[in-house]
Amino acid sequence: MISDAIVTERLVLRPLGREPARAMAGGDYSGITPGSGWPTDVTSIVAQRAAADPDALTWLITHDGAVIGECGLKHAPSSDGSVEIGYGLGAAWRANGYGTEAVGGLVEWLEDLAGCRRVIAEVHESNTPSRRLLERLGFSIDHLMPPYVWYARAVR
Repeated sequence: MISDAIVTERLVLRPLGREPARAMAGGDYSGITPGSGWPTDVTSIVAQRAAADPDALTWLITHDGAVIGECGLKHAPSSDGSVEIGYGLGAAWRANGYGTEAVGGLVEWLEDLAGCRRVIAEVHESNTPSRRLLERLGFSIDHLMPPYVWYARAVR
C-alpha cells in the first residue's frame, strides 16, 4: 500500500518499510542520518507499530536528507472510512512549519487512499502547537475525552 515518498516544498517523507522499522524498534538506526533531536522518546513506539502492523503506514520526515520526525497511520481505514494519524518532530524542528507541511502532505496522500473518508487525530489538551497545526489544516474538534481532544477532517 505504501511505496512512494511524499514530497512537499521543504520535506521528503520517506516510507518506512517493515524491516527497517524492526531495526529501529530494536534501537538500530544504522543507515539513517538523524537530525537534531531525533529520534524522540516515541520513535521506538512508532517503529514497533510499523513493524508489527502492515496497515500502520509510516513515513520518516526528512529535511536535507536528515530524519527530523515521523508521521503516518496508526491503522488501516475502519469500516466507516476513518483513519487515525500520528506525527512527531524532534524538538529542534518544531515551530518552523515543518509539522504542518508534513501532516498536510500526509493528508493530501490520504485523499487518494481507497476506503479513507475521514482523518482523525488525538492530541493532549495542553498541546496547543499540535492543536493549532490540525486547525490550520482544516481539522475541527470531533469530541473531548479529557485529557485528550480528538480532531477530525473529511477527505475527498
